[in-house]
Amino acid sequence: MALCICSKAGSTTVATDPIRTRPDNFELRSIDLEPVVAETPLPALRAWLTPTPLFYIRNHFDVPELDVDDWSLTIEGAVDTPVKLDYSTLVRLPKKTLSAMLECAGNNRSDLSPKVPGNPFQDGAVSNAIWGGAPLKPFLQQAGLSPKAVEVLFEGVDEGSPVPGGKTVKYQRSLPLQVALHPDTLLVYEMNGETLSPDHGFPVRLIVPRWYGMASVKWLTSIRVLEAPFVGFFQTDRYVIEDDAGIEQQLAQMQVKSFVSWPEHETSLPIGQPIAVSGMAWSGTGPIRRVDVSIDGGDTWQDAHMDESSLGYSWQEWHIDWTPAEAGHYTVVVRAVDEAGNLQPAETRWNPLGYSINGIRAVCIDVV
Repeated sequence: MALCICSKAGSTTVATDPIRTRPDNFELRSIDLEPVVAETPLPALRAWLTPTPLFYIRNHFDVPELDVDDWSLTIEGAVDTPVKLDYSTLVRLPKKTLSAMLECAGNNRSDLSPKVPGNPFQDGAVSNAIWGGAPLKPFLQQAGLSPKAVEVLFEGVDEGSPVPGGKTVKYQRSLPLQVALHPDTLLVYEMNGETLSPDHGFPVRLIVPRWYGMASVKWLTSIRVLEAPFVGFFQTDRYVIEDDAGIEQQLAQMQVKSFVSWPEHETSLPIGQPIAVSGMAWSGTGPIRRVDVSIDGGDTWQDAHMDESSLGYSWQEWHIDWTPAEAGHYTVVVRAVDEAGNLQPAETRWNPLGYSINGIRAVCIDVV
């Protein structure tokens, strides 16, 4: 269990509005500038929908400059008839919208001990948006898939050297054929009702619901159907993790996970005042079935109330109402269970690349 390790919460003043659960004016927390990497501030994670300017950014190379008049997407490889699609054709097709959250595979990497290389994300490499675009499946069917097809490779126009002194490569990721053919795997051109911004893949990106964000390739220009599994840097050198048997596996669906967004760690709260202890929960293998909350470091648990209005592939809002009757130091922990019965673990299994971090995290508060 992730128990409290601090002796006293560090806030010097009592929170003025302990029941507030929506963001005010905040900015992305910058991790790197070349390429741009930034995470969503915790106050913005109290809202079901993440505003586009506060949606986390994980770029591998510099943002390319693209013009919709020059952009096109090709579908080729193991197909009967290659397909070429331009932007004006794509946006004239019937639009499908869905809500879907994305989480970087390295979210919460800074929690690991001993430390590992990579972007030191805290809580904010995760966000939720409403996406608009066209399903990929009809275009693959139009191309005519080879009976031997096993994967579909997606390539962005962004490129660079992923390691110092290494060769220049484009960002490429493949999906199993059945995932590429899922009706909710989308070619997206809108985010939260507006045209995609450059940092989020303008003019067109892929959205793969319930998979870690590395699968949702940005600045998409090429799709290739493959008859053999793809081998590439971002497929087999990165975004891989050893399983319990020590066998290296490629990352895919997000792990079951939850976090506390209010109160924040090391906050002081007033005695006797009602508090909405709240946060989010999600899983890549299905909807969340239950969220358990403890205010005593895991000694006792209670079921959280869950917002039943969540749609699509978004995260699940949860909360408990708590009125602290006694002053003291409290350790709040939360764990989620998904529809498949997967229970969020007490601790993350350490791995050298710092991926798939979903252990229970403690939030320490003082009631004064």
